[in-house]
Parts: sequence; structure tokens; C-alpha cells
Amino acid sequence: MTELAREYGEGLFDLAKDENLIDTIHEEMNALRESLGGEPRYVQLLQTHALSKEERLGILDEAFRGRVHPYVLNFMKLLLERGALSELPDCARHFHARWCQEKGVVEARVTAAAPLTDAQRASLAKKLGEIAGKRVELLIHIDPAVMGGLRVDMEGRRYDNTIRHRLDLMRRRLADEA
Repeated sequence: MTELAREYGEGLFDLAKDENLIDTIHEEMNALRESLGGEPRYVQLLQTHALSKEERLGILDEAFRGRVHPYVLNFMKLLLERGALSELPDCARHFHARWCQEKGVVEARVTAAAPLTDAQRASLAKKLGEIAGKRVELLIHIDPAVMGGLRVDMEGRRYDNTIRHRLDLMRRRLADEA
């Protein structure tokens, strides 16, 4: 993450907090991060100098006016004017990190071999919440290579109870004994 993304994300967070809009702007920034991440050509269009700055701002305005909070639209316009619209995803990530900090939420990156049921998600979030002493937001990634079990990365720690990890440990022990 660049310094610009941290600085601008922090500025937007401070404004949202002052205006009691952090939840609204958090949701919109996350949605923008996802949608613009899936459309890199749209961001390239908005950064091309083949169009005037006024035309690019008009495209942005037409696409998002009334669909996002005016602060978010103005934030996007500011990034566009500074030639830094490509920094929006990292600004959104910084905003999200500050939102988590403000709300007492910790992210847990979970790797599983297969999708978890709603009951499994709820149980895992509860257990991890007890460990962290905070509300836990699960970010689940499916990777069949782990074969079974779960790997959780949370607050700088890794909890690995995957079959892949256990097999690797067993393989190392057998190699050390040989």
C-alpha cells in the first residue's frame, strides 16, 4: 500500500467519522473496490489523457452520481484529478482497516478445502471471537490443496490444522528419523 493510499484513505475515514458516516462510506468503498477491481479497463479509460479532464470527470459523475454518497464521488474525483484513481482499491483497504479498528472487528483469513456451511461459519466466528476478544469477520478462501481442516490467519498469527500441514509435519518427522 502506498503512502498516498494511506493518507487519502485516512482523510476519507476522518471525514466519514466526523460526519457519522463510516458505515455507509465503508460499504460503498468496499463495493467500489470490488467493482472497479473487476473492470481495470474502466479505470484505464478514466486515466487516459486522450480525453480531457472535464470529460473524464463527467464520465465519473454520470456513472456514480446518486449511486454513491457525494463524499465518495468527490473522493473519486479528487483521485482522478491527481492522476491517482488506480489507488482507489488501496484507499478502500486502508479505510476498511480503520473501520475494523474503530468497530473492534478483527479479520480472520480462513483457508478451507470446501465451502463452510452457515452453521460452521457462525461457530468458527464465535470461537475465533473468544480467542481474539473481538468480533471476527471471516474472509474465506477455498483451496482444495489443503485437503481438509482449516488454516486461519488472524492478528499476525497462523493456526494451521489442515491435513496438508499435518502431512508435511509427519513427512518432516519421518525424514528426521531416517
